[in-house]
Amino acid sequence: MASSTLDITIAHLGDLKVGYRLSNDKIDPKKATLVCINSMCMTAALFEPQFQDTQLTSACNILAIEPLGHGATSFPTKAEHFNYWDTAIMALEVMSKLGVEKAFARGTSQGGWMVVRMALLAPERILGLVPLGTSMEAETTESQSKG
Repeated sequence: MASSTLDITIAHLGDLKVGYRLSNDKIDPKKATLVCINSMCMTAALFEPQFQDTQLTSACNILAIEPLGHGATSFPTKAEHFNYWDTAIMALEVMSKLGVEKAFARGTSQGGWMVVRMALLAPERILGLVPLGTSMEAETTESQSKG
């Protein structure tokens, strides 16, 4: 479950309330940041073992962001439909709002598709990818039309 929410506006989606959880409740600029996106039908609670791992949280910031329509993250106010690209755009905006310029990105299952899209949208901001349990099929016209 998210421990915080952040209000953001994205032009084509409208006003959003985004659920997220941050290790140690703040970004330590001296540490690398790992952004985590959970799978469908899950929340940031999926990453509880990582948040409880003091060896990990002493080495890096962990920022778990709940995708659109999951956990504490709202549905878009302006768009009737949304896709994985929209969650990637939202996650990059959350990073900006929290002062995270660059990060490694980890996604589980469909969360992996979202972090790959983050890297495609902003390759200068994503330092590396950790897709877990994620299929990486080729992008085709058909797959793009599905979001």
